[in-house]
Amino acid sequence: MFGEKENNPMAPGFELPELIEQEEKFIFDSFTQSDALKLGKIMQDICTDYDVSFGCEIFLNGVTVFKSMPEGTGRLNDAWMKRKIDTVLLTGWSTMRLWAFNEMIGVKRVPTIVPETDYVTCGGGFPINVRGVGVVGAIASSGPGDQIDHEFCIEALERFFKE
Repeated sequence: MFGEKENNPMAPGFELPELIEQEEKFIFDSFTQSDALKLGKIMQDICTDYDVSFGCEIFLNGVTVFKSMPEGTGRLNDAWMKRKIDTVLLTGWSTMRLWAFNEMIGVKRVPTIVPETDYVTCGGGFPINVRGVGVVGAIASSGPGDQIDHEFCIEALERFFKE
């Protein structure tokens, strides 16, 4: 799963139509705090299954409902997750979609957290979108790298929707 598209420098191998399709695929009929905790457990299970270390956070209706900072993650990952959540809430898009869109229109990526900006273009931020309501929160992960952070969110959502 993780890292299959690592060698492609532009929004690591993800095309805008694919990213839009992912967002449309993962629209919830409802999403509660219990759902956030269930999704958080799935995220932790993925870390165990693949023996990887990710910081992950689920932000819902103005509050962090779930947060995990396993060994090997730290303050920088925490800062990235906050910026990813802010970006998703500001745009309504995944952070990877924003990156791919910006690349398509010629806006180059700044691969650092810049305090003066309102958003980041990277992987690992994904909207929690409820049918008929819109974006009510965000999922963020930070760890091994952009495309892997994005794939981590997608795998967690896929598992959630299968259960």
